[in-house]
Amino acid sequence: MKKSSLRTIALVWAAVMIAVISSTLTMLFSGRAASTQAVEPRWVTQEEYETLQRYSRLEEVRTSLLRDYYQDLDDDALVLGAIRGMARAVDDPYTFYYTPEEMQRADENNSGAYTGIGALLQNTTDGQIQVVRVYPNTPAEAAGLRAGDWIIAVDGTAVSGEDGRSYNDAVNRIRGEADMPVTLTLYRSGQTLDITIIRGDVQIDYASYRMLPGNIGYICISQFTGNASALFDEALEAFKNQGAVGLVVDVRDNPGGLLDQVVDIADRLLPTGVIVYVKEKDGTREDYYSDEAYCDIPLAVLVNDMSASASEILASSVQAFGRGTVVGVNTYGKGIVQSLHVFEPDGAGMQVTTSSYYDALDRCPQGVGVAPDVEVALAGDSVPLEPDPQSDNQLAAAIEILQRQIQD
Repeated sequence: MKKSSLRTIALVWAAVMIAVISSTLTMLFSGRAASTQAVEPRWVTQEEYETLQRYSRLEEVRTSLLRDYYQDLDDDALVLGAIRGMARAVDDPYTFYYTPEEMQRADENNSGAYTGIGALLQNTTDGQIQVVRVYPNTPAEAAGLRAGDWIIAVDGTAVSGEDGRSYNDAVNRIRGEADMPVTLTLYRSGQTLDITIIRGDVQIDYASYRMLPGNIGYICISQFTGNASALFDEALEAFKNQGAVGLVVDVRDNPGGLLDQVVDIADRLLPTGVIVYVKEKDGTREDYYSDEAYCDIPLAVLVNDMSASASEILASSVQAFGRGTVVGVNTYGKGIVQSLHVFEPDGAGMQVTTSSYYDALDRCPQGVGVAPDVEVALAGDSVPLEPDPQSDNQLAAAIEILQRQIQD
């Protein structure tokens, strides 16, 4: 996701209500400042008038509801519903509106420090919500939540991941105040069960690493947010000092993250060239480059069907450069980039899909994913939390490929 700030003067709801009263083709706005000094009148253009006319029905509906509905209504809730409805009408699961409170939670989640349960969730292609990772030393781990669990309700309310809005609604229900319980209804191994988790303060590391037998460095990136890039640099330095002769980068179950983070990480692995470029609807193109310095030991990247967005950028760029071997199964297929527009002064925001991304071979994974160089289906139900080639056949395959390259 790219971040940008929207600092434009918007037509507020009150202005719309005032403007639609007039039915003349050209309307004259005039008024007085607080100091009673006269304000210069301004003629409304044809385009502005037509815009106000389009929104007149929206105001008619709002007025009718407030006047005629059999119970009192919250005017702010009606306005919020109209805003959310407009974003939903785009019919894009990644375009939606954030209230100021939701924006704050999103920022906390990206930083890795927040109040919640400490699990990574993802909405699947069939509209479900699955637990893809339970972080160590968190309330979720203590309560027995497992990777592979499907969340079907939160505190008795059914949830789904059919689009970005419904998924975020579910996440917001799970988040909450520290020391307060949340009950998740799960589908696990053919059975439905409830578990109650006591929320707490969570500090997440979005990357972890260790040296595997045979001097193979292993780095798992769960999201391209928070401290992922810094930990990746730390891992490469540690592996260099320990004499690593091969490297496995694991982005299985990684839903993506921030564009600048994946570019930083890819830059550590690739020689000079275009890592990725993004293209907007008007054809405007922006390229992101790697420099000369990079870790040049044999490389394998692990992917699966839940590796999305920034994970696919990393995998496809490694393929485009011929820099390493992508191992696993076809990825999720998200080749579009979102920008975050922040509205002032209240801090609300809107996530909007603004561009598509392509690798150096002009490939965009939207709807098709990234095909691995070596296809290996996972033998178990979920990716093991610990990197053990004895229990993880995909990791074992990646290590075998690296060992052959090292021997050659």
